[in-house]
Amino acid sequence: MKIGIPREIHPGERRVALCPPHVKKLVKRGVSVLVEAGAGDAASFADADYAEAGATIAKDAVSLYAEADLVAKVRPPELREDGTIVCFETA
Repeated sequence: MKIGIPREIHPGERRVALCPPHVKKLVKRGVSVLVEAGAGDAASFADADYAEAGATIAKDAVSLYAEADLVAKVRPPELREDGTIVCFETA
């Protein structure tokens, strides 16, 4: 299982879905964590903090979404005002 943590892009959002201590706990349990570069900046967590906790740093959101099995975010994906998200469960 690889969990991806993207950078939040909503204006004014300072939170991040996982902080380095929680990443460390997941990694100890055998979970791979991929963090987008700069994801923790607004919350005062450097990429080096995540790397030290055992995460891999993804260069951008495109590569993170391509690799992650599960993505954890604080806010829903950004869409235009009249946009809709449709999700399908796979068997």
